[in-house]
Amino acid sequence: MAKKASNNVVLTAQAIVNKADALVKTREDWQQNEYARSNARLYEILADVLRMYEQVKDDRQLRAETVKQMKRQLQAADVRVQTNTLAITLFVRYVFRTDRQRAMNYSRTLQAALAEGVTAEQFAQFVEDSGGVEQCKKQYTKSEKVVAKEQAIADAMTLVEEQLANSEQMPLATFQTSPSLVDGLQDGYVFVMAKADSTGLVKALMTVPAHSAGVTKWAKQQLALFLSNEAAEAAKAAKSKRKTKAVEVAKQASKNKTPAAEETVGDLIEA
Repeated sequence: MAKKASNNVVLTAQAIVNKADALVKTREDWQQNEYARSNARLYEILADVLRMYEQVKDDRQLRAETVKQMKRQLQAADVRVQTNTLAITLFVRYVFRTDRQRAMNYSRTLQAALAEGVTAEQFAQFVEDSGGVEQCKKQYTKSEKVVAKEQAIADAMTLVEEQLANSEQMPLATFQTSPSLVDGLQDGYVFVMAKADSTGLVKALMTVPAHSAGVTKWAKQQLALFLSNEAAEAAKAAKSKRKTKAVEVAKQASKNKTPAAEETVGDLIEA
């Protein structure tokens, strides 16, 4: 269970959400009255979204409370919010109430600005200098390598969960540790510091006393990536073995069965 936010955090988050509500009205006015002629106004609204995000980006508790309140109000308005939605994308969707693709485009524009260290005050000029929202979005578009890696992790995650469940029945090792080191576990997983040598011998040294849900997610992703890479290497080796065998069979068949009149240059050279 997440730590309950203090009254001050709740009130501060509510103040940010109230600003977001006012920004929703500004956005509606822009769309209805200025949409066709004013990209500059769009940049100003996005800058205000960035300004709100700047208020919470360095305060995890405030960020969590603000996101919780925004999510609650969006769901009340029948706007679906997925758990893998980025916080800054949620801010965008809250203000713009637009389709997911457009929200993603705006979100990537803001992410590009954040990646460059651009502040809310600098944002409009940054977008102008970059050639508009579309060009900013392209700056932040993930590389094919990153997308492939994320897809590999997602594809292998079911296998990870299955292997973890099976390993629980037949663990690599079982040992007792201090109850204080595992106090407050939320997901049942615990992490162990260990040392390994080049032969694969592992010595468990210490139970890690605290971790977040993010650490568990990271560990599962690393395991998924490992299993995915192993599967890819195995498939590559099997394909190479099949190819080698097929070539050998073809060569032998060519020597034994190909009539002289049907021989190719390749048949002759390979013979």
